[in-house]
Amino acid sequence: MAEELDGNKELLKVFGYLVIVGLGWILPAPEPITPIGVKVFFVFLAVVYGWTVTGQVWPSLLSCIMFPLTGVVTMKEFIAMGWGSDAFYFMVLAFVLIKFLEQVGVSQFLAAWLMSRKFIQGHPWRLIFMIMLTAYVICSLVNIFIGIFLVWEIVYNITKIVKLKPMDKFPTLMVFGVAMMGALSLSAMPWGSNAIVNLAVYANLAGEPGNMIRYIIYTVPVGILSIFAYLVLCKYVFGLDITPLKEITGAMIDPKDLDMTKSKKIAFLALSVFIALLLIPSLLSKATLIYQVLNNLGVVGVIVFVFAALSLIKVDGENIFDFAALARGGVPWNMVVMTVIILAIGGCLMNPATGINAYLQQNLTPLLTSLSPFVFVIAITIITFVLTNFLINMVVVALLLPVVVNMSSVLGIHPEQISYLIMVVSTNAILTPVASAASVILFPNTKWIRTKDIYQYGVITAMVITVIAFAVSYLFMGIFY
Repeated sequence: MAEELDGNKELLKVFGYLVIVGLGWILPAPEPITPIGVKVFFVFLAVVYGWTVTGQVWPSLLSCIMFPLTGVVTMKEFIAMGWGSDAFYFMVLAFVLIKFLEQVGVSQFLAAWLMSRKFIQGHPWRLIFMIMLTAYVICSLVNIFIGIFLVWEIVYNITKIVKLKPMDKFPTLMVFGVAMMGALSLSAMPWGSNAIVNLAVYANLAGEPGNMIRYIIYTVPVGILSIFAYLVLCKYVFGLDITPLKEITGAMIDPKDLDMTKSKKIAFLALSVFIALLLIPSLLSKATLIYQVLNNLGVVGVIVFVFAALSLIKVDGENIFDFAALARGGVPWNMVVMTVIILAIGGCLMNPATGINAYLQQNLTPLLTSLSPFVFVIAITIITFVLTNFLINMVVVALLLPVVVNMSSVLGIHPEQISYLIMVVSTNAILTPVASAASVILFPNTKWIRTKDIYQYGVITAMVITVIAFAVSYLFMGIFY
C-alpha cells in the first residue's frame, strides 16, 4: 500500500512537470523572444521543478526529450552538448580518481591529518575555516571538480569520525560551503577557466589587457572575506551546532589512517603529478614544446595519462589501480546524468533561436544609461547576480561588459574596476542547477544535501558575498583608479 502511494505521488510530480512544460506551448512570446525561446524557458523551469521535488532520475531523462521537441536543437546536438563534452568525461574520470584516493586511504589520511593538528583540536571554527580555505585554494590553483570532490571526501570522513550522518547540519553546511568556494574559485586566478575568457573579452573591448596584479589583489580578498563571512553566517544565522567538533581528540582518530603506506605514497605522487601537469602550462611560454603537448592533451588527457601510469604499478603483487572496479564503485550515475543535462541546458537557453539574449540586450541598455554612477554600479551588480544564476556565467559577462566599458568613460568610472566586479559576481552562482560548474555537481549530490537546503543557505550566502564583492571594489579598489 505504501509503495502504491509513493508511486502515485511520483506520478503527480510528473504531471506537474508536464503542466509547466505545456505552458511554453500555450503562452505568447514577448518580442524579441521567439516561440522556441518560450518553450525552452518553460522546459527549463519544469526540469528545475523536477529536480527540486524528487531524487529520481526521470526529470533528467524527460528533459532529454523535451528540449529537442522545442526545436532549439536536435536530439543529436543536445546529446553532444552534454554527453559529448570534455566536462562530462573529466567529471567521470575525476570520480574514479577520488574513489582511488579513498580506496588506498588518502582521503582518510587527509581528514585524520587535519583533525590531528593541535591548533584545530578543541577549536571547531578553525577546522571549518581550514576546510573552506583548502577548497578555495585547490579549486583556484588546480581544478574545481578535483577540489570540490576531494574536500567533500574529507568532510565525509570527518562526519563519520565525529559520529554524525548525512543531512545533519554540519555536513550539509560544509558540502554547500565547499561548493560555494568552488564557484568563487572560477574567477580567483587570471588563468581560471572563466577568468581567461572574461579577461579576453575585456581586452578586446577596452583595447588593452587588464592588469593581472590588480585583478588578483581584488579577487583574493573577496574570496578570503567570503570564507570569514560564511563562518559568521554558519554561527549566527544558520545556527550550526559545533558541539560534536569540540570533542575531537587524537583518540578519535584511527592510527592506521595516519600510516603512510606504500600505496598511499604512490597515490600522493600520482595526485602531485596530476596537479603539476595541470599547473605547468600556466607557467610556460606558449611556444614551448611542453606547453603545446599539455595544452593539446587538456585536463582529460592529463588524467588519462596518470591513470595509464597507475595501471602499470603493482603493490605486493597486485595492481594498485583497477579502473573497471573503481568506475563501478565510484561513479554515481544518477548524479552524472543530471550533470550532463545541466551542461546542455545552458547552451539551449542562450541559443540565438530563443531570442533570450537579444531580449536582455534590448531591455538592459536603456535601463542602465539613465542611472547615476553609484546607482549604475549597484544596478549592474544586482543584474549580474540575478542573470548569472540562470544563464552561463561567461555569457552574462559577454552580455554586460560592452555596456559597462562603453558607459564607464561617460560616468567617470574606470572600466577595469567595474569589469572585475562583474567577473567576480558572475561566478557567485549557486542558486540553480545551471548556475555554475559548482552548482552542476552540488544539486545532484542528494545523498549529502537537499535541494531545499541549497536554497535556504544559498540565497543568504550568495547575497552576502555579492555585497562583499561590491564593497571591496568600491572601497578598496578605488585606491588604484
